Amino acid sequence: MNKEIRSQEPGVKRKGEREKGRNGENYSPIRFLFVLLLTAYCLLPTSSYALTVQEVAEDLACPCECPLVLEDCNMSCGLDWKDQIGQMISQGKTKEEIIKYFIDKYGDDAKITPMQRIRGKFFKYTRAFDTIDWVIFWTVAGIWLASLFIGVYLITRRFLAKKGAM
Repeated sequence: MNKEIRSQEPGVKRKGEREKGRNGENYSPIRFLFVLLLTAYCLLPTSSYALTVQEVAEDLACPCECPLVLEDCNMSCGLDWKDQIGQMISQGKTKEEIIKYFIDKYGDDAKITPMQRIRGKFFKYTRAFDTIDWVIFWTVAGIWLASLFIGVYLITRRFLAKKGAM
């Protein structure tokens, strides 16, 4: 005879039994509703998702002769474009609409290519380099490359010498 032993202690659940509230009702639907509402609240868009001038400017080339990306340019021409972008954002235009406006008005020169982006970022970080800074940079780079080459050469030579001794 198989007898099932049941616990009479409070707080101990049997297999398959739901947790009950004070009045005996199940409150797992309440938990589900709470989690659902919390998730929906977290997914609501807030002002932190608003479009910024920087987000638009990073996809446009600077209108003047400098090699900078528009987001890095602080000259009058770049600041004028950034002001226009700010006005368009306040009018409720999207990033794509703003970029299309600049390309339609100024042509392909407003588009930024990957090579322009690389040159612009390189120029941004090295425009203050003096002659001595470039000499130090290339000297350190040369020493690093030479030591890398010598290290690989010595390790390869040692490995081949061991292999030849076998």
